[in-house]
Amino acid sequence: MKKTLITLTALALVGFMAATAFAWGHGGGKRGGCGKGGYGMFSDLSQEQKTELRALHQQFIDETYDTRSAMMTKHQEIRMLMDTSNPDRAKLDTLSDDILALKKAMVDKRIDYALKAKEIAPELNLMAFGRHHGSGKGGYGGGKGGYGPCPWNNGGEQTVQ
Repeated sequence: MKKTLITLTALALVGFMAATAFAWGHGGGKRGGCGKGGYGMFSDLSQEQKTELRALHQQFIDETYDTRSAMMTKHQEIRMLMDTSNPDRAKLDTLSDDILALKKAMVDKRIDYALKAKEIAPELNLMAFGRHHGSGKGGYGGGKGGYGPCPWNNGGEQTVQ
């Protein structure tokens, strides 16, 4: 009985450790930076272009702050309504419609942003970049092997985002 208990405990411990290891995923590359498929192409830009793109990016963030905040609030309202014992379908539909309108406004702003960025650096295609920060799969993030200068950083050096 004692041997069985020790064996089961050891197996459970190994299982928990393995689950933790798998939860981290593969890779091991540093986080941050801009990633292989993300901003590596920005290294070919002049310092003036990088500076203009940084300013444009900050302007986009500032201009979309209220829209992004409103979207998060609406999503939170939906989550809270769904946690009630009797969610109001009409209210959920209204919130869903509001979120769609806000998403449309964000897409419009993003298109404006990409067009302005294209005026600064015609060789860029910012609409091709996903919103997957940290994914390491062609998005903004670093994931495995995060390298390449980010235009949003001062001087183009890498920083953890």
